[in-house]
Amino acid sequence: FPGYFGAEDGHGFPEQIDSKETLIELCALIMFTGSAQHAAVNFGQYQLYGFVPNCPPGMRRPPPTKRGADYQDLLEILPGKLASFLTISVGSALSQYSPDEIFLGSFPAKRFTEHKVQRYIQQFQKALDDITGDIEKRNKTLDVPYKYLLPSRVTNSITA
Repeated sequence: FPGYFGAEDGHGFPEQIDSKETLIELCALIMFTGSAQHAAVNFGQYQLYGFVPNCPPGMRRPPPTKRGADYQDLLEILPGKLASFLTISVGSALSQYSPDEIFLGSFPAKRFTEHKVQRYIQQFQKALDDITGDIEKRNKTLDVPYKYLLPSRVTNSITA
C-alpha cells in the first residue's frame, strides 16, 4: 500500500487497524490517492505525452552520444507515426474530464442530510475555497500556472 507511513519502508498495509489514528491515516490516504493524487498525475498527461520527444514510448535506435544530431537523426530515433499517434491519443483521452464528473467538495446526491454532517461539509467546502485562493495567488507568480490541484479540478474519486 504505497504511501502508508506506518510501515518501515513506507509501503505495506497494517496487519490490523488497532487505533483510531491508524484508521484516520488509512482513510485519508485512500481519499487522497483517489482524488488529489489521481488529479495531479492523470489530468496532465496530455501536457507531457502530447509532444512525443518529451516522453517517447520507445526508441528505434540509441540516442546520440555526441552533439550535432540533426532533425533527420531525431526522426530515425523516435518512434514511428503510429506509435506516436497512439501515445498522443492515449494521453489526450486520459487527460479529459468526464461530462458527469463530480469534483471535490460536491455532493449532488444529497446523501448527507443531517445538520451536523452538513456543517462539516460546509467547513470542508470553506477549506477548499481557501486552498483555491492560495493556489490562484501562487499561480499568478508563475509563468506556467499549475492548475491540476485546484479543488475545482480535483475529482471526488477515480470513478463516478
